[in-house]
Amino acid sequence: MTAAPAQHLPRAGSPTPHTLVWGETWPVLEDFRTLAGERRVVPVVRRLLADDVTPVGLYRTLAASRPGTFIMESAEIDGGWSRYSFIGVASRATLTVDGDLAVWHGDVPAGVPTTGDPLEVLEATLRVLHTEAIDGLPPLTGGLVGALGWDVVRRWEPTLPATTPDELGVPEMTLCLASDLAVVDHVDGSVWLVANAINFDDTVDRMDEAHADAVRRLDDMEARLVAGAGTGGIDVPRVLVDTPEPELEFRSTREEFEEAVRQGKKAIVDGEVFQVVLSQRLDLECTASPLDVYRVLRTINPSPYMYYFQLVDAAGADFAVVGSSPETLVKVTDRRVVTFPIAGSRPRGATPAEDVELGIELLADAKELSEHIMLVDLSRNDLVKVCEPATVEVVEFMAIKRFSHIMHISSTVVGALRERATALEVFRAAFPAGTLSGAPKPRAIALIDELEPASRGIYGGTVGYFAFDGTMDMAIAIRTALIRAGRASVQAGGGIVADSVPALEYAESRNKAAAAVRAVQVASRLAARA
Repeated sequence: MTAAPAQHLPRAGSPTPHTLVWGETWPVLEDFRTLAGERRVVPVVRRLLADDVTPVGLYRTLAASRPGTFIMESAEIDGGWSRYSFIGVASRATLTVDGDLAVWHGDVPAGVPTTGDPLEVLEATLRVLHTEAIDGLPPLTGGLVGALGWDVVRRWEPTLPATTPDELGVPEMTLCLASDLAVVDHVDGSVWLVANAINFDDTVDRMDEAHADAVRRLDDMEARLVAGAGTGGIDVPRVLVDTPEPELEFRSTREEFEEAVRQGKKAIVDGEVFQVVLSQRLDLECTASPLDVYRVLRTINPSPYMYYFQLVDAAGADFAVVGSSPETLVKVTDRRVVTFPIAGSRPRGATPAEDVELGIELLADAKELSEHIMLVDLSRNDLVKVCEPATVEVVEFMAIKRFSHIMHISSTVVGALRERATALEVFRAAFPAGTLSGAPKPRAIALIDELEPASRGIYGGTVGYFAFDGTMDMAIAIRTALIRAGRASVQAGGGIVADSVPALEYAESRNKAAAAVRAVQVASRLAARA
């Protein structure tokens, strides 16, 4: 099997992804043999009618919180759900980091480095497994899915060595080689079961065996869905019990955080930066399962990016990332790069009239507008690094975007990816988001190291995927809980500018952490109804 840009045209009379009826499998063996001769990865799919199941129910039935599994969903700005929800059922391998070296757990495809510089291993993996998209399938059928933490920036910024203690102990990169997925299509009520046939030995001798194995995995997923049909994957009803909520522990005192804000303002006055983003971490006990935390969070704070990843570190220890982020880092689709800088916020109004008034007030706030314009310029500069310069443009400027509990000023910056540039290069150009660092980025990051007491871990990093076909969708890891060994950590912050008020910045960081903290607290009080 070798990767090739050509797209296979099925023989006359055979099913295609566009014509699949419920219960039918694609590709059939003859078409699979042709596809397998052209590409390293072939998604074998089956489409089922499943309009009565939920993404959480599917995850519970098919994935059961095993390491290397995930849920990715999206709530539209108007309160509805986007078309697809992605459930990671199984991963053949997980790429993570131990010190300065990449580490794989599981089955590693032939041709992929098993160790070395983590970014070089990631780049090689995406290159070896690159496969052109197949028309008619959902937008994600396989790829590297997971989280990249704040400190991954130090891999390509040697002038920014880590200087703060790593108190959370999670890798800067954990990406699952997603092989089996269930994709919910909320428009037509179907579920796509996907079993990727990945050529692990780089030979053509086992095509029929690979197809049979993929079909067997589809059969197994379908059988588990049928077996769970009596419950629909539904957990027993839960109620809140009268137990104390976990108490918050603050990594920084209020005085320490406000002093950091004052130091950040001094750096701005001294001309070191235009803005710096400072954050604080809150820790609390978590007796709930990460899945229950996700269930609560998606209910109380639906957002464009909602996710639950069950992951492992280099030593094989489990941890989970649960979040509800409103903000894209960057997307690449059909070689079009898009980013949505967000800065400036107000709570939603209690009435439609108050909601409109708050939006008008936000657009009249000189501090918020100044910060937003700076971040739009930063996004344009990021995209120029990897796009054809003449194609980079702001197609929407300072629009009010309303989410479930908050509104933001948002703009849209787009560009056409340069020839031979990759999604990983786009990621490097855009990361970290200016909304989480400040500007200029290198000095702002160094200042964060000076003023924050510990490494950020997942916070300010990204969650999402690098698909096998070269597309990418990465959210900024905010409004997110890291759950490990019975503890949850939530971090939040805000952009510091010359006229920032330390007390207000402290309150804003607490408010931004509230939804994820509340989800942990509520989930920890859930119990089965007797």
